[in-house]
Amino acid sequence: MKNLFTPILLLMSSLAIAQFSVEEHNGDPLVDGQTVSYGIYGYGGAELDFYVNNLSTADQIFMKLQFVSAVNDDGSGVEACFGLCYTDLVFGASYPPGTEVVTIEPGQNQGGIGDHIVNLSDGAGNPIEYVFRWYQVDANGTPFGDDLSITYRYDPNLGLQGQEVDAFALATNVNHVLPVQVNEPVSLTLYDLQGRHISQQKLEAGTHQIAVGHLASQMYLAILEDASGHRSVIKFMKK
Repeated sequence: MKNLFTPILLLMSSLAIAQFSVEEHNGDPLVDGQTVSYGIYGYGGAELDFYVNNLSTADQIFMKLQFVSAVNDDGSGVEACFGLCYTDLVFGASYPPGTEVVTIEPGQNQGGIGDHIVNLSDGAGNPIEYVFRWYQVDANGTPFGDDLSITYRYDPNLGLQGQEVDAFALATNVNHVLPVQVNEPVSLTLYDLQGRHISQQKLEAGTHQIAVGHLASQMYLAILEDASGHRSVIKFMKK
């Protein structure tokens, strides 16, 4: 009986792993728990354009985008496009609605260059937050595997000022340590390319050597965030 159960358990474990990643059109990855901030609203500069990538080289995947919650908005001030565009969003609802899904071929993205999330409200001068979640379903429409949630934040106090952290990597092809120079206090969080959280630490201004020797050889992301919510992303290869 043990020999029969083992391959079944291995199959179930593989099915529980997400087969997708999400990135902005410029190639910057979106990872689970990330907050993306804008100081303006409306089409153009405040659009979070995204691609959902199918990490499988053999199977199609079926995707949905859920509008989880909002602060200072009831869903009428945001537009989400995933396959088609939707406004007047409903808390807890998924898009495309009903049994519809966005189908993504093996090794491809959804191909929708217009897919985005955008805030269209001025919030009467107040910050607004929207939480969205991408998740995968099977052929029967049943959710499975890991999901990926982000917060889209509109903060009029940011204006048009730069939104990147004053920090950079001194090398991005590394063996044992990732050297980074930060010019302000930040938090540094490591993720793999599937958005899985690896570690987090606080850094003061200065040069730091981040230990990565224990990690498997592959590409990783280091996300640096300052006290104002500004972020920078460092992609690095652990050899």
